[in-house]
Amino acid sequence: MTTFAHDEVARAKVLIDLGRIDAARAKLGAVLAADPDNADALMLMGYAWFRTGEYEKSVGYSAAALAAFPDYQSALRVLALAEQELAHLAEHDSAERKRHYDRALAAATRSAELDPEYVENLRLLAGVQSATDPAAALATIDRAIEIDPDHADLHRVRGSILRRGGISVPGAEAALREALRLQPEHVDATQELALLDLDRGDLEAGERGLRLVAQWDPSRADFVRATLAAVEAEARREPEPVFTHMPPPPQVRYLPETPRSNWRVWTALVFGAIVVLRLIFTGASAPSEPPPPRPLPSRYFPTPVAPPYLPTGLFPPTLRPWPGLTPPHAPFRTPSVTAPPRVTLPPHSP
Repeated sequence: MTTFAHDEVARAKVLIDLGRIDAARAKLGAVLAADPDNADALMLMGYAWFRTGEYEKSVGYSAAALAAFPDYQSALRVLALAEQELAHLAEHDSAERKRHYDRALAAATRSAELDPEYVENLRLLAGVQSATDPAAALATIDRAIEIDPDHADLHRVRGSILRRGGISVPGAEAALREALRLQPEHVDATQELALLDLDRGDLEAGERGLRLVAQWDPSRADFVRATLAAVEAEARREPEPVFTHMPPPPQVRYLPETPRSNWRVWTALVFGAIVVLRLIFTGASAPSEPPPPRPLPSRYFPTPVAPPYLPTGLFPPTLRPWPGLTPPHAPFRTPSVTAPPRVTLPPHSP
């Protein structure tokens, strides 16, 4: 590596640490134009693309760095991080997700094999393992804590594995509080603890922790706002009313209608009776004959009809399970490591 390349790579690493990704890419591009196989420049270019969410490009540059230097641990870590993110993005395609996850696990495992005492290798491996094997991830991070018990982020990763894997809520809280004891303004640990508070229903503590996260890291403000909005909406939502079984209402008794008097009928009957009487008196001299039978008025009673009403009971609705408070963000994974990869630059050469 020439003096120019050595200095430009070192400057690019500082620019990435400061968040000036475009300026870092410009310097690394100049180095690669003169030396396309510069493994340090390729690795840092891959890390710069990772920082801006261009994971496919990150995979390409880190793979190129490994082609030039197969056992380059920093390039293996960048490759594992990028493949892990691609696996999360392919959550609806199980085959594609598994392909990226297997590559991430292979790169993280190889990096840990090359230097099993370097806790950054173990932390990354535990983060990848936590997606499918929380028990293995917990064993890996415990080994890292044995090596460096005062590393705050190792305790944060342990708490995250315990919480997200559903292994132990008290253990998760203890690990996260230990991380905050070692580093009181640890943003990731504060966020994990706030989410843990929301999981167990302590909305006040969870909201307070998330507001601290937004204050310390404004880039997470959107996540915090979305999560707090979901919590507020859940708090306002009234539970479904629970209906108990009620007996059916008493059956209504339908009585037949009372017939109304028909004056026309009665008038006709009276008039007919008068006519009959006159005929009797006028025919008194006639031979005696038995009188005709006297018609008797009749009344109509309608036949009662059974009502069509059939009483039925009230059935309670099917109760829906009470939803949990799930923050609206991508999901089940340990937050990506934001610390830059370790770069070992060769000594200055003339």
